[in-house]
Amino acid sequence: MQVTQSYARPSTAHHHNDGMQFNFAAETHRNPVNLNALIKNSLQYARIMLALRLVVKGDWRTPRPDHTAYQDWVVERYWEELPQNLKGIDPEKIKLLQKREKLKQSQKQIQRIINPIQSQINKAQREYFKWLYQHDREKWIVLDPVISVHPDAVIFEAFSLDESTYGRVSIPSHMLETFGKTDYGTTNIDFSQILADELYRVRSYRPAWLKVAFEKVEIGTYLNTAIEKKIDLPESWVKGFLQVQSAATLEGKTITLSTSTIADVLAILDRKREKQSPRSLKFILKKGQPIQIQIDPWGIIINDTHHYEGKEDTEVKIWGRRRLEVLKDLLPYSDKIWVKLLGTGMPSYWTIIAGEHRFDLGLSGWTDNDWAKKASFDLLASSGTTEKVDLTQVKNILIQKLAISPEEVSQSLKISRNAATKALQELCKQGQAMYDHLTEQYRWRQLLQQDIQLSPNTEEDERIRYAISLNKENKVLITEKNNIDAQLTQYKATVKGKNDYSIALQLDLDGRVKLAQCTCSFYRRNKLRQGPCQHIIATLLMITKNA
Repeated sequence: MQVTQSYARPSTAHHHNDGMQFNFAAETHRNPVNLNALIKNSLQYARIMLALRLVVKGDWRTPRPDHTAYQDWVVERYWEELPQNLKGIDPEKIKLLQKREKLKQSQKQIQRIINPIQSQINKAQREYFKWLYQHDREKWIVLDPVISVHPDAVIFEAFSLDESTYGRVSIPSHMLETFGKTDYGTTNIDFSQILADELYRVRSYRPAWLKVAFEKVEIGTYLNTAIEKKIDLPESWVKGFLQVQSAATLEGKTITLSTSTIADVLAILDRKREKQSPRSLKFILKKGQPIQIQIDPWGIIINDTHHYEGKEDTEVKIWGRRRLEVLKDLLPYSDKIWVKLLGTGMPSYWTIIAGEHRFDLGLSGWTDNDWAKKASFDLLASSGTTEKVDLTQVKNILIQKLAISPEEVSQSLKISRNAATKALQELCKQGQAMYDHLTEQYRWRQLLQQDIQLSPNTEEDERIRYAISLNKENKVLITEKNNIDAQLTQYKATVKGKNDYSIALQLDLDGRVKLAQCTCSFYRRNKLRQGPCQHIIATLLMITKNA
């Protein structure tokens, strides 16, 4: 996907008598976004923005060993032994094989000449990327952060290089003293390495100013400078941004932890190096008892001061725990952290507030399983209604309000709350909105100025097509429907196939899946880590059809 970003000038940082001013250049292709504000508690703002920078540059994937040389050696041994086994083979074939051997020898000689040159090229490339990372890092990063200026907050969003980690900084409006006219909206910002370095220089006695400026680029004049970046944007980056919003709507175990507990976890991980599996953090949650975290494979248990307030005992494992190092420098400046666990091997959301500035960290199930791989959480984020809604109307309301709940959309358009949620979730899928799981609001956020056109997920489409065929062939039977309480409805169903599969679902008033279970092998192996199975999808389609 080709994306072009244009800026009237580079972002800069300037020192003044009244403090340090950070001038973020907004992209000129978008609607104007302007903000000029003094940041209260600037030091905490700088710390939290540096944590976002750690997300942007983060790559926690395990380096893969290069087996190329070994494979070449194996091939050589194979060809050495092959002539002994050629008896009885057609003489013409033997001649061809001998000719190929001669060519192989010639290829080796050429390779001996090429290898030193290639080594020099590889070394030069490494040195170039190292220089680029240090001096012109905005060209090294895939895409600049996204900033949304809203009446109640200014929000920065970014994704890690390995696409497994999502970071979001929220600065509440009462922590900003604004000057002049503010234009609300969303844009990309030019966030250079030089600008990031200046964040380290912020002090409590040197307040920080935040300026987001949109400047028109005049073509044909020598007075203005324009910066244009043409980026070949990976689809997985965009898909990841969309899946983060969908996963945040799912039901999970929300717990509160002391920051000292996470500091202890990170200290142990820093001292030790695991040489065997499992490499997980196990959350042991027992009703009314202190929350425990077990660090495997050593079996070290850390007891938190907070108690688990859930309704039933459970255990949740998460992987890719070293990504939590992003929070390390923020832990001394807050006393607690909120965690939403979606389940074992499922995403988790971590929220810390330092000086009233909020930092959210979204982690995929494990590092190598980035947000875009197979886990189609958007299939579970909204369902249960066939009511037609004008998406343009919902979009206009969201643009006007900037932050809104499904209930407010429902009342404004005189539609069901379920239909309102489905429409808002569709805007998230199109990159037009984001979801805040703490305030349970949707915010207007246009990820890209251009329309997002993603290639289909073949495996996901296969499941959906099979689920549709199950419905057409009347193989889905809703056997039970009960209202657990005013908020939840429980469904039980049977899906016929090679075997009969039993499905259990719980949906809230917004049509979001709060519980999903199936007896098929796909669900038993993966739970919901790779998205819902075709039987759960078929049941959701049947519920929607009968709504």
